[in-house]
Amino acid sequence: MAVIQNEFYKGKGTGYLRNKAGSLGFLPIGNASAIDLAFALAKQEMQDYENQGGGTADSISSIESVSASITLLNLNPENIARVTAGASVAVAGGAVSAEVHTVASQGSFVKFLQVPDTDATITVTGPSATPSYVEGTDYEIRNGGILILEGDIAAAAGLEITYTALASRTVEMLTEVGGEYEFYFDGLNEARSGKPVLLTAHRVKINPTTALKMISDDFADAPFTIDLLRDNTITGSEKSKYVKIEMAG
Repeated sequence: MAVIQNEFYKGKGTGYLRNKAGSLGFLPIGNASAIDLAFALAKQEMQDYENQGGGTADSISSIESVSASITLLNLNPENIARVTAGASVAVAGGAVSAEVHTVASQGSFVKFLQVPDTDATITVTGPSATPSYVEGTDYEIRNGGILILEGDIAAAAGLEITYTALASRTVEMLTEVGGEYEFYFDGLNEARSGKPVLLTAHRVKINPTTALKMISDDFADAPFTIDLLRDNTITGSEKSKYVKIEMAG
């Protein structure tokens, strides 16, 4: 009889997602503090009605669903798009001349159409460049626009704003729902000198994150789940249509 070999596991690694409808291949999701598989069971039990005290005469269990919970720490625009059913788009920067806005009221915020470079010159004037308004007296520069102060800019006033826009990355949320991916985990087992542990989930769908923190005391994360689904392109009675794990010897 073979001697049982104990193997302990402490995993680290990188997850990858491949959009099945795209051509970019496996793209890394980056730093994640947890990737956990979970199995939900559907169970039926036949009670023992023949004997005093009862018990279970028989039972049937089947897998109801398989999912993976991921705690994502790398919150780049591409990942935010993935976990909000959205798309990430690059926006070019450059000079913006006489961008037109209308002031709602003093004390209100005027949001620019692009992300301003607040280290460059920002000019605020009325229509046709008249009059010229003064920073600190009429308005205050903020990250995405200007706050109207109690100066010479009146409610309903028209503004022309000239500034330099930074190159930016925009996430349009809830624009791409129901996409199918392949998930791959390129991992290692620290308890076995870093030997590879590789997981492939052939067909998955991403569920949007349950929370996307915009203000937090600690580094933000984005927890989300993926559903592991049957992939009928996987053939062979000895192969799983759902997921496989490869562990180096």
